[in-house]
Amino acid sequence: MKKISFLILITATSVVAEVRDARIIYGVDNRVEPFEASALQRQLSKSTAGMIQSIKVVENGDFSVLPPSTIQMDMGLCKEERFVDQPSAVICSGFLVAPDLLVTAGHCIPNQKRCEQMSWVFDYHVKKETNRADIMVPNEKIYKCSQVIEAKLENLADDKKDYALIRLDRPVTDRKPLKFRTAGKIAQAQELFVIGHPSGLPTKVASDAKVFDNSAAGFFETNLDTFGGNSGSAVFNAKSGTIEGILVRGAKDYVKDGRCIRVNNAPEDIEGQPALGESVSRITDIKALGNRNRLFSFIQNSNQDEAIKLIKEISDLDMVDESFNTALHLAIDKGESEVAVALIKAGANIDHQNFNGETPLHRAAFMNNGKVVSHLVASGADVLVKDKFGVFASGRTNYFAFGMRRQLRQTEYKEKMKRLRE
Repeated sequence: MKKISFLILITATSVVAEVRDARIIYGVDNRVEPFEASALQRQLSKSTAGMIQSIKVVENGDFSVLPPSTIQMDMGLCKEERFVDQPSAVICSGFLVAPDLLVTAGHCIPNQKRCEQMSWVFDYHVKKETNRADIMVPNEKIYKCSQVIEAKLENLADDKKDYALIRLDRPVTDRKPLKFRTAGKIAQAQELFVIGHPSGLPTKVASDAKVFDNSAAGFFETNLDTFGGNSGSAVFNAKSGTIEGILVRGAKDYVKDGRCIRVNNAPEDIEGQPALGESVSRITDIKALGNRNRLFSFIQNSNQDEAIKLIKEISDLDMVDESFNTALHLAIDKGESEVAVALIKAGANIDHQNFNGETPLHRAAFMNNGKVVSHLVASGADVLVKDKFGVFASGRTNYFAFGMRRQLRQTEYKEKMKRLRE
């Protein structure tokens, strides 16, 4: 976010142009506001977000202003069309899978450079009380994209992959990460719904769709009512409420009707019509997410050998669970000392704090795990970090407080002697 002058109206058109990668309405337009959806869908919508260029967000004290231009102003939508008076501020959709991890389409965030230009806004939706969406959003609802963990954008003849897993600049603490499929594939004809930002609009829920073609390895085809801006949207299994994939491609959005444009309509049943359909990338293809889940599972089930083997294959060891514990925290809590040491040696963050402010050193001291304490201190763990209760990592127990202070003094002595020799 940047403090810039109000150029939003001038620049909004360029934002919307970026969104217009085609989608379509199949049969009846099933898009509804979250407050009109089921209780489950309303809850799930809270963990979805819209992507916007950071430069388009104007800070104003504790709030930020989003581009106010409407879809009618930007696109020339016919005035009889739905949602014409709603703002069209965002350009892609995404959803939380961990407190600081968000999934979107690969073409939305293909690389680190793009990541650093983007922000993500939560709770960009129409309110039941006012039937309007606020374009002035509390700054606490807006997050920066800080790191691309894994991104794929392939358009192969026999398969297509389009997804991105990114880390936000801080954990999202006021809503829960969403549940997603971790193995296998969705069933043919399974009913679906999608939550996202069609044409950059405030959050919409679209139901009454199903899987029409499940044959491709990396994606499946549906008749979801989605549009440009839905790219990156979470596609849910209507029966289980878990995420099956990421909305990434589709048929033509709008058609010309004289001087204005209208939503493109197609039959509900698209069986045998290859030119129609909306493509959904399988979430099980995101390798980093799969490895995270496998590692957490190995640790929880005390599968030491498999955990240590997997650690050697993982490039990002600092993904967290819902309590913001890393695999290192979890290994210490389970008493898996060898796994904890392997994580330390592999470069896991030894000073990461969970939601209670506890570092791995706090947990190791609390668990009276002398072996892990020694490795953490020898690796440079900060003994002066306080948790949320004001307890130092070195103050968890008298025994380890003494041991860590002694090791700290030895380290300081060695560094002092080194400086004297120099």
